[in-house]
Amino acid sequence: MRLNVGMKEKPRDDKFRLTNKRTGKLASASTWLKDLAACAVLKGDNQGIPTLLPLSDAAKLLIHNELKKFTPHEATSPKPGIESSHAQIRALACLAMPEIADFYLKNAIGDRSSTQINEKGFRHWIIGELANPLSSLNKFLRTHPNFSALAELNRRDNWWLDRQKRRVNP
Repeated sequence: MRLNVGMKEKPRDDKFRLTNKRTGKLASASTWLKDLAACAVLKGDNQGIPTLLPLSDAAKLLIHNELKKFTPHEATSPKPGIESSHAQIRALACLAMPEIADFYLKNAIGDRSSTQINEKGFRHWIIGELANPLSSLNKFLRTHPNFSALAELNRRDNWWLDRQKRRVNP
């Protein structure tokens, strides 16, 4: 039985993973130890330290699987000002609340009396404005260097209520 059929280059232990021959996807039984053992089987290393690896398991896995070069995805860092994690978005929303409130007072309210302005109406306005990509609030947030990640943010009323509470009581 030839185990190195289909291998075009000598495997390096840290760059090859067991993949299914039919689908090409990562094998479900693939672990770093079994991948290392499969490399040892294909290289013919059966003396010394490689004997501590599960070589018999690797030989069985190589019947329906093969070693293929595996390149892990590199983590992409977001552009400055565009936060991606939930915690960063929450913190950014808390920081942006005074700016959004100022924008609300200057542009949305108009000549309404102060008795007609309340927190729930403010949150409702935020949600409605962020839902519309062409709204004045979205345009404002996109042009602001620090708050561009909040543009078109889809969150419910309770989420914004929590941001208001945390802004008042940090």
